[in-house]
Amino acid sequence: MQAFLASWFESLEGGDAPDAALANHWRELIQQAANGELDDWQSTPPGMLALILLFTLVPKRLGLPSPERWQFKARALCISGIRRGFDTQLDLCGRYGFYAPLFHSRLDEDKLLLSRLLGGMRALAADTDPELCRLAQWRGWWLQAGFDLSVEGLQDLG
Repeated sequence: MQAFLASWFESLEGGDAPDAALANHWRELIQQAANGELDDWQSTPPGMLALILLFTLVPKRLGLPSPERWQFKARALCISGIRRGFDTQLDLCGRYGFYAPLFHSRLDEDKLLLSRLLGGMRALAADTDPELCRLAQWRGWWLQAGFDLSVEGLQDLG
């Protein structure tokens, strides 16, 4: 699990597509997760994050189809993890990945939850490092979630 997460975040920093060996490894992990072979990962915040990524962002990054059942599974993991406080034990980038199912949801209740979570994350960032709450990344996250910045009163983001 830790090796997968390290490879995921390293690949994001580099911005390049994963090499063939890494892509094959990720495909194997996706299949294992889909078969329930990695369900024990649900017991920790990093493990839950890893499963959510395997069902959402990893297939997208690899250009693979993401069956609807994976999206439902990822959403269930996300909601369960939030209820258990797992998301609060992750850094900002980890939380972004943890909330991926909410970003892609069409449900109003998920958008409302995501709005609250992003607002809380931004407030936490402002408390720990005021420069973090001004990052253009926040604007991108709010826009990706489909929020109207002028309505939300967030014109100062970015």
